Amino acid sequence: MARAYPLASFRLKAVVAAALVGLASLGAQAQTAATASQIPNPSTEITQSGYSPIYLGVDAETATVPSNPATAGGAPTISRAYITRIDLFAPGISLETSPHSGPLNTTAETISQFAAQTRTRIAINGNFFAPCCNAAPEPKTVIGLLVSNGNVVSPLTTDPTQSEAVLAVTRQNRAYIAEAPEISPAQLKLIQYAVAGSAILVKNGQDVSAQSPNEGDPLNPNPRTLVGLSHNGRYLYFAVIDGRLPGYSTGTTNEQSAQLMLAAGATDAINLDGGGSTEMVRADVLGQPFIVNTPSGGAERFDAVGFGVHALPLPQLPF
Repeated sequence: MARAYPLASFRLKAVVAAALVGLASLGAQAQTAATASQIPNPSTEITQSGYSPIYLGVDAETATVPSNPATAGGAPTISRAYITRIDLFAPGISLETSPHSGPLNTTAETISQFAAQTRTRIAINGNFFAPCCNAAPEPKTVIGLLVSNGNVVSPLTTDPTQSEAVLAVTRQNRAYIAEAPEISPAQLKLIQYAVAGSAILVKNGQDVSAQSPNEGDPLNPNPRTLVGLSHNGRYLYFAVIDGRLPGYSTGTTNEQSAQLMLAAGATDAINLDGGGSTEMVRADVLGQPFIVNTPSGGAERFDAVGFGVHALPLPQLPF
């Protein structure tokens, strides 16, 4: 025998069902909004791809950095960065810088030529130099400290406006960043590799870029080459930021560069030579490097200093 239900009962169930559907829809919308709010806006926030291993002890990532408008009052722009993190304690990791050659400090070469000759896996440009910028292997005067395999190629500067920021690595593989006057003669003898740049941008996890001297045009966006260290000196960071490429990458100020290095994981960082010199190369096949970034001059510059990393390939997993 069929049972009869009051019409009000069916109406109540329909209302309840509709309410549940509505709540589910609101929940989905809220979840979508929350997810969207977690996605960084490249015009206002640094974005990062996350590190991926490329060699044993070497990881790489890409990033974007909010940059100055192309024109006063214009829309915000972005800059594109390429970052390499090197574990200085990993097996097979060692460094390389340009040795002395020629009648001055070094002889100019492209970073690809440097990496091919030294058979390094990753290489970037290093110190500021003079003269600039003929496309030829001419003699160069290096500005600031350059040490190659324990040999001082260019001495510590005594000019406080010229390349006093030093990244040094000792024979014991201890890496540190310091101002030139802080490095004693005894400490200098222990340095195996060193490069120097215009300013310390990050110190003890703090942005100190406001103290930058005028070397390297700190207040205007430019292509940049940066190096940094983690708080315990274990990780060395290479970063290059493309610039002067309208519609693709603007370049950064020293302040914007400092924020990138903090986001990458560095607690200390310095600014090296930039502009048309800014370059990173990579060699999956030793001796056959390829250019990672986009040099602003449209071609590789002949630089005075290369700074490279030797690394072993990643282990092959069994099938």
